Amino acid sequence: MSENGTLNILIRELGSTFLPLNEALRSLDDFKSFMRQLGWQVDNVPEPIANLGGSISTLISIIDKVHEKIATENDYQEGLKAIKRLNESIQGLESSTYDANLTAANFAEIFPKQLIDYLLANYLITVRPSIGFALKALGILNTEFVNASELHPAHKRISFKWGNIEKVIEDPLVVFKNVYNWGQNDLKSLEILETLLSYFRAIGISAFLEEIDDFTAMSLIGDDQEGIVLYGINIPFFDSSSSNGLANAGVVIMELPNSGGKLPGFILIPYVNGELERDFRVNDYIIFDFTTDLIITGGIGLKLRPDTGLELIKGFNDVDVAQTAKGSIELSLKIAKDSAQPIILLGEDEGSRLQMKSLSGKGGIIVDASDELDLYTELNLDDLELIISGDDGDGFLQKILPEDGISASLDLSLGYSTKRGVYFRGSGGLEIIIPSHIEFGPLVIQSLVIGVLPKDGRLPINIGANINANIGPIRVIVENIGILATFSFPELGGGNLGPLNLDIGFKPPNGVGLSIDAGAVKGGGYLFFDYDREEYGGALELVFSEWIALKAIGLITTKMPDGSKGFSMIIIITVEFGTGIQLGFGFTLLGVGGILGLNRSVNIDPLKEGIRTGAADRIMFPEDVVANAPRIISDLRTFFPTTADAFLVGPMARIGYGTPTLLSLSLGVIIEFPDVYITILGVLKVVLPDEEADVLRLQVNFIGRIEPSNKLLWFYAELFDSRILFITIEGGMGLLVNWGEESNFVVSIGGFHPRYTPPPLPFPSPPRVAVNILNESMARVRIEGYFAVTSNTAQFGARAELFFGFSAVNVEGHLSFDALFQFDPFYFIFEFSVGLSVKVFGFGLFSISISGMLEGPSKWHIQGQAKWKITWLGPTIKINIDETWGEERQTELPPIEILPLIEKEYEAITNWEALMPEGRSMLVALRKLGEEQPPSEETAETELSPLVLHPMGKLKISQRKLPLNMDLDKLGNQKPGDVNRIFITASVNGGGNLTTENFKEQFAPGEFLEIDKAERLSSPGFEWYDGGKTLQTKGSQQKTSMAVKRVIRYETVILDNNYKRYSIPFFDNILGIYAILENALFGHFLKNNSVSKSTLSKSYKTNINPSPVGIKVQPQGFSVANIADNKPIKDEAGLPMTNFSSWASARDYLNRQTKHNPNLASEIHVVPNTEINDAA
Repeated sequence: MSENGTLNILIRELGSTFLPLNEALRSLDDFKSFMRQLGWQVDNVPEPIANLGGSISTLISIIDKVHEKIATENDYQEGLKAIKRLNESIQGLESSTYDANLTAANFAEIFPKQLIDYLLANYLITVRPSIGFALKALGILNTEFVNASELHPAHKRISFKWGNIEKVIEDPLVVFKNVYNWGQNDLKSLEILETLLSYFRAIGISAFLEEIDDFTAMSLIGDDQEGIVLYGINIPFFDSSSSNGLANAGVVIMELPNSGGKLPGFILIPYVNGELERDFRVNDYIIFDFTTDLIITGGIGLKLRPDTGLELIKGFNDVDVAQTAKGSIELSLKIAKDSAQPIILLGEDEGSRLQMKSLSGKGGIIVDASDELDLYTELNLDDLELIISGDDGDGFLQKILPEDGISASLDLSLGYSTKRGVYFRGSGGLEIIIPSHIEFGPLVIQSLVIGVLPKDGRLPINIGANINANIGPIRVIVENIGILATFSFPELGGGNLGPLNLDIGFKPPNGVGLSIDAGAVKGGGYLFFDYDREEYGGALELVFSEWIALKAIGLITTKMPDGSKGFSMIIIITVEFGTGIQLGFGFTLLGVGGILGLNRSVNIDPLKEGIRTGAADRIMFPEDVVANAPRIISDLRTFFPTTADAFLVGPMARIGYGTPTLLSLSLGVIIEFPDVYITILGVLKVVLPDEEADVLRLQVNFIGRIEPSNKLLWFYAELFDSRILFITIEGGMGLLVNWGEESNFVVSIGGFHPRYTPPPLPFPSPPRVAVNILNESMARVRIEGYFAVTSNTAQFGARAELFFGFSAVNVEGHLSFDALFQFDPFYFIFEFSVGLSVKVFGFGLFSISISGMLEGPSKWHIQGQAKWKITWLGPTIKINIDETWGEERQTELPPIEILPLIEKEYEAITNWEALMPEGRSMLVALRKLGEEQPPSEETAETELSPLVLHPMGKLKISQRKLPLNMDLDKLGNQKPGDVNRIFITASVNGGGNLTTENFKEQFAPGEFLEIDKAERLSSPGFEWYDGGKTLQTKGSQQKTSMAVKRVIRYETVILDNNYKRYSIPFFDNILGIYAILENALFGHFLKNNSVSKSTLSKSYKTNINPSPVGIKVQPQGFSVANIADNKPIKDEAGLPMTNFSSWASARDYLNRQTKHNPNLASEIHVVPNTEINDAA
């Protein structure tokens, strides 16, 4: 057994944990001191503990041989046995007897686990501090000070919570909430900083704790925290000299106290001083690199609070320094000195194993165009190599694997992102398939499979490979063959390695496929079984004379997502027609197919990502089904997950144009039941003149979805692998139409205005439409643009960037503009930026930049700045421009009469609706009058069908033309000509009382309110406003006429009563018992009959809503607050103005207040209720 094997490394490391116990057993004084650290007062060494000395001595002698590299195979086996004996002996201490004092303190029950935890924690903190403090930071290793008592001296209680490993992988924030009170006002911020300080010192970074100066604290937090002492840790990544002089860089993490009703958190502040070199070598082992395209001269930081998330702050050191709106900051550390021998992570030196040569890590933040932040950190395993030995397999695998095994190399990254959670680079979770395509003669490693899937307290790590092999005319596919290491943490440390239990072994394949080429007929099949998932899969492909190809893929799962027994299936069948079937006009039918799913639904988020990556095309019309079966089945599992009581079906087709095919369209329509959702996906491809010599290649992957129950329609498309010669083309577009309660309309080609925050979109924010004319290391030319229309705005913009040069001399420049338009009164704002710089050896030789804003035409206004600098030693010359000229112009359309419009709306019968009583299951429908005799053509326009109103129902009269009970600045592009505020009342002819309520409809604020450019970018697209009323008769509606009392007399006559003469009491008892049994059986069988499963039954409603306690999400509210402190203003009764249901209604109240008191215009504003300051 090699000294580099996984088990032997663990023996060497875990064996060293017993060294403190070995030293404690050398003398009585040493033992007493050792036990006091654990909280025990002893006068002698208990015999059961003294007996551990023999096994410890044996283990120590073996460890010495291992370090001296003279250990034999037998020594390694004895070392493993010694650890197991020690573990069993320590567990056996709980059944031993001790003196009266120890027995009274429950020594036998507490001490065994306490001893193992102490020894392991001591080893990790002193010998492997990087691991120890990392476990402590994650809440897995816990220390707690215990005061002295009658039975125990003062000591530190140490414990491991191994179950937190699974929680860390699933959701790291859960652990921080439980350990450090993250998300509460009593956050243990100083404890977090001290733990981080210890960790960074353990990995060799000289971090230190410092008090934050008052200027920085007030700049970042505000004046209301004046006098509070704040602390932070400074993590310098290096502080040294370079070819450009002194330079240092690092990160400061400072505590962020609670303020303004917001919970406490932290601030991360990266800093760089001096000129940096790329790949700065800190020492012989570590290389530091810092990259950013954000301007951080004026200071940049990242606020992190549990209730507000991530927030980027810029320019707190120098407000005059311009800050870029999007970009990234990345810090990286790399261990550059590779090990002479590879490090074996899993497996043994002579068998199947996973090994690596070097290690690196990085972290940073990414800021997108909408100022959304992503904080991430990654650990990179460089030159990772998987070796599969044929000796571990069966006869079939030994036949196709080479004698010396096969190997595959890759670089792997394990990371955590605030947006994605824990991930492998290239995947959205802790499982990844990495294409490799490594050839070993007839054998090809198609891809590597790596997964970490915590389950039931176990941590299985699967390292496998998907392999293709050619044996004569037969092609073999083997899926996910490799090694499996399973870590578990038994209670009381009952594992084969102390508290840890490790099982390592060969992992047999999940699936095997065979294909054969027999000339006129080619084909093959694939079979797959996953024991853990309880999945069966298969694939079939038959090609007849290159003219017609039949392909089928299926996946069956016999376990439901909640772990219960069940059944689900997904099948895809396609038929492709070689050169195609002519349809006329140059069009050809290239293929047809379909998809069928039982207890399956569409997982739209991965499917959207599959459209961007090309994975969706693989499931529509797959190529080489047998070879690609593992990846296709994996995609099916992700795109169409198991969902109880769901069903999906969809046709697919591929149509081409031209011979050979110049244009092709692959289209699929998937319909889900019982909740009807329609998903459309496809690929449009244009290739000119042909596939072999493609001068033009355009490929558009698209997806759309119609959700009738949500009244939602959206469409998303993105260019994929598109170019003209060497000029690459990229970009995307999106369309959103929501006609339900959250009405909205958005269309975007290439994204949005940088300062615009779009509404929540069901698709990714479209990337800029861009053309990369040049994209080389010495020359880059890129042009990008966008165009978007929303209910409030029309916006477009473009940017051109260029770079020419080398490391010694380079020229950079850019030209960009962004425009925003409104139509009545006609107004636009145009922002632009131009810059050019020349650098020599990293120093600025010349730079010039111009940025500004132009608005008009009703008085033209230009504002901006121009600055230039010659040589790095010369001064920076700035010119500020702020000019207004021209005359006021009348750009408004003629006014419009409002009252005739609203009268027409309320006269329309379509705006009148009879509502059924609330909270009642009527199980009946009221028919419309006049259905038997429809109106004639002469009376159709004048006679309206009357509504049928339930006696206890309501009459709704509403419209969506314009909102009520608020001041109207305009209607579309025209000013009101008669009235600007409308309200309605209701009454009954001849008297009578009515109960009325306002009924709200969705309106676009930009259609009725004058909104400036800042508000236009931030205001909601649609909001709820009063659109009409509901009417109901006041008082009880369940009255009946006066009851009349009647006496009814009747007589009962039984004609046949002879049976009473022959009645036997015994049989009467039997009948009574049968009646009871019949009732019980009837009730039992009734539970699952068709009536109980009806959607109208109480049983069905109880199943879909088992909890009587409901959760209601409150809609967003708005307040009118003071600008100075964001505290809500109060009305005449002294109540805070925080009850506005929409932004526009709050703004309407603000406008009416400023009309009475114009001075309030600069003192109050409208804010969401989530931003108000509730502090007294």
